[in-house]
Amino acid sequence: MALQQAVATWQHDMTRTTGLAAASVAEYVRDATSFITWLEDGGFTGTAAEVTAQDVRDYRDYLVDVGRAPATVNRALVSLSLFLQATGRAQDNPVRKVDRVEMVARPPQALARSEWHAVRRAAVAHVSRDHGLALALVCLLRFAGPRVAEIAALGIPDAHLSPRHGLLIIRKGKGLKYREVPLVREAREPLEDYLAHREDLAQRWTRKAVGWGEAPPVWAAWPDGRLFLGQRGPLTERGIRTIVAKLGQAAKLDAPLSPHDLRHTFAKALLDPAAYDLRHPAVPITTVQELLGHAAITTTALYTRPTAADLARLMGEPDQRPSPRQR
Repeated sequence: MALQQAVATWQHDMTRTTGLAAASVAEYVRDATSFITWLEDGGFTGTAAEVTAQDVRDYRDYLVDVGRAPATVNRALVSLSLFLQATGRAQDNPVRKVDRVEMVARPPQALARSEWHAVRRAAVAHVSRDHGLALALVCLLRFAGPRVAEIAALGIPDAHLSPRHGLLIIRKGKGLKYREVPLVREAREPLEDYLAHREDLAQRWTRKAVGWGEAPPVWAAWPDGRLFLGQRGPLTERGIRTIVAKLGQAAKLDAPLSPHDLRHTFAKALLDPAAYDLRHPAVPITTVQELLGHAAITTTALYTRPTAADLARLMGEPDQRPSPRQR
């Protein structure tokens, strides 16, 4: 069976019998067609039964040489395996003899020092409009590293603040893990300023409830309600992401900003303080694991992998960093 005809038959069968989405079918067919075109450009005139493991291996190497990403190359190999299996080569599928391209995990992407300063300036510019909500949020993310779901679940009693000390209590972290994170001054002060407004919000919601003839909402209560409130109630995960994303836009960052980027920055600054021009020594990775709430230290270890910007800095070019940031 001619290869092009075999692809057409395979496409028809997938569409009719597998229930795959049209986009998935199109992707598989595109991968197989690209492989066939490459084969035929090299003079191949045989059938699917004559495709060898070396053919597949050479095609894999060709994709790598022309700059295809490892994920793209490996997806193409999966498509070819499915295609050849559909032509009757279930037992001697040559793709099984070809190694996939190894994918090295990219280190989590943290903000550069200048990027963080730009984000903080953008948050400060919003204080007159949001009473310090955005500033408290981003400083908590940057200097305590909670997950966005953990922030949304915080109650006022979970933030213990004093002039010289602070503690953030995460009662139900990922995997229902409890942990405590010290709050440094950079996180404490914006949170203290926001809490003054938060007490006013409790009084406003009480007045509204009385006007409606209802009991004040529990989540708005002071000092036992939810920590962060939006315009209509407790601040949601989506609301937190929206606030952070808008600050990234206002800061004119090269790539969209997410709460997780600030969590990454928290970890990066602990493990590699020199990247942020900090003078204190690096924090042990086991301590960072505990602060982040990671179940496995291998997850935390990703933060120790040097980025291109780190390597440039270590080679004496501190201003070199990738732009835009890759996610």
